[in-house]
Amino acid sequence: MQNAGLVALGLNWRYIAFDVRPEELREALAGAKRMGFVGVNLTVPHKLLAVDMVDVLEESAKKWGAVNTVSFEGRDKSGTWLPLH
Repeated sequence: MQNAGLVALGLNWRYIAFDVRPEELREALAGAKRMGFVGVNLTVPHKLLAVDMVDVLEESAKKWGAVNTVSFEGRDKSGTWLPLH
């Protein structure tokens, strides 16, 4: 479903799954960022662990204590969030 949506949008992106042990989550997130991923979706228990691993938490993540999606972004000179790659 995700890949069909990406194709429909004309994006040369792929949605793929990885098995990551909880104790390797921090390293996996760093690796995804280095490889130029736009972001990652997380499942339990990772979404609970990631709360302490990201630079910025949205209000919903603060409220629920869980991170569903990690976006690899930075702010430009005007303060607008943009993908890193």
